[in-house]
Amino acid sequence: MKYKIQKNTKNYFQNNECVIIGIYENKKIKKNILKYNLIIQEIEKYNFNGKINTFLIIKDINTKIKQDYILIGCGKKKKINKNKFKKIIKKSFNIIKQLNYQNILYTLNNLNIKNIYWKIFNIIKIFKNKTYFFQKFKKKKLKQYKNIQINFLPNKKKEYFTIKKYIKKSLYILKGIKICKNICNTPPNICNSLYIYKKIKNKFKNCDVKISCLDKKKMFSLGMNAYLSVNKGSYNKPLIIKLKYNNNKNMLKPIILIGKGITFDCGGISLKTSQNMHHMKYDMSGAASIYGIIYIISKLKLKINVIGILACAENMINGNSTKPGDIITTLSKKTVEIINTDAEGRLILCDVLSYIKKFHPKFVIDIATLTGSCLIALGNKINGLLSNNKKLSNKLIKSSHNSGEYIHQLPLFKKYKKYLKSNIADIKNCTNKSYAGTITAACFLSYFTKKYKWAHIDIAGTAYNTNGATGQPINIIIQFLIEYIKKKKKNEKKI
Repeated sequence: MKYKIQKNTKNYFQNNECVIIGIYENKKIKKNILKYNLIIQEIEKYNFNGKINTFLIIKDINTKIKQDYILIGCGKKKKINKNKFKKIIKKSFNIIKQLNYQNILYTLNNLNIKNIYWKIFNIIKIFKNKTYFFQKFKKKKLKQYKNIQINFLPNKKKEYFTIKKYIKKSLYILKGIKICKNICNTPPNICNSLYIYKKIKNKFKNCDVKISCLDKKKMFSLGMNAYLSVNKGSYNKPLIIKLKYNNNKNMLKPIILIGKGITFDCGGISLKTSQNMHHMKYDMSGAASIYGIIYIISKLKLKINVIGILACAENMINGNSTKPGDIITTLSKKTVEIINTDAEGRLILCDVLSYIKKFHPKFVIDIATLTGSCLIALGNKINGLLSNNKKLSNKLIKSSHNSGEYIHQLPLFKKYKKYLKSNIADIKNCTNKSYAGTITAACFLSYFTKKYKWAHIDIAGTAYNTNGATGQPINIIIQFLIEYIKKKKKNEKKI
């Protein structure tokens, strides 16, 4: 699908096979709309009430070429909200899908919601999600919608360039989300650490992103024994992939984003059950989201310095695998007793969180499919958030509201650290308790984040669903970074 903005607002029906118009329950529409009398006549003829989930197709038989109006019921004008808006857009897509239109003029971005960008982004997002199919390994491909063009109509002439800019921005963000989804959906016999590295190198060729990596040998020399302990049972070697984006000379400290990249997680010797184990290819969703975020940042040319870290490895079994009861020494020199080899994400993250101190970060955000407990606590729509800094967590929550995705903060309750105490090492990698798993996992990570501001986002419930990868929480982080830049500019002007 292509997305453009209509230039000629006077003759906006020209070259469009149909116009999609939102109708409120009071049946009022703008008098300056083309074919106004015809529309009013048809509304009255069919007693169209404008309720949500209703629609009316009007065919203009007085024209030589196929030209239709699709009226979408939008309910009461005063009660329109973001959730209802999405419902209306999904309904309009389902109608378009059934009809063979190639050029469609969309006026639903004029509905009674103030944030123009949010409306444009969510219209395109819904259409992109509805037409996304991961078909790389299918012999028989599903239908594509490449030839369909959606044209947006500005409410006022001065909105033309604003909407044009928002379309471009939305497409870059959604392209980054698609990159994340594609690599997450790739099967684990193909998508290992090296595969991800090669994909990234190809994507950022001739780009303003510097790529480097730490291999197994370098990790060993640094003392990243916790990280390496996870990969001991795997034939595929681990890699820490660094993506460095610098576009602000005045920003002395970089923002660091870390993603957990376990390309397959069988649980190690603490083997997972066979039910849904195939979903464990999504255990690298955190790393994939970092990949997508850095792509978007570079395309939007954000005035910011960011280092993205993709912590990639594989948790498998062989005679060399880490065993429950083993004690390992982390990069920080803190010793960890392994209670459960399936609590592997925190082991790779703890060494990375220690490693990135040398960059003197402004703040650090890690994204990980860390605990099944997060799915139990928050379901599959809400990302979990834990942080050692109130301002950072508040900004992330605000950004989630603006992004249309959900995040909920759980307490980083220090008293729960006692569950991680070990009799024979400094700490255990997990607790024997069957509750507060998300909090105790974050408590474990907090031992390694005392030198900087840090937030942890648990995406175990949101990274994928029955249709595959979702690309969460990319949009939250992008909105967070954009708002961070805006606030910084505002403060500079005050000075």
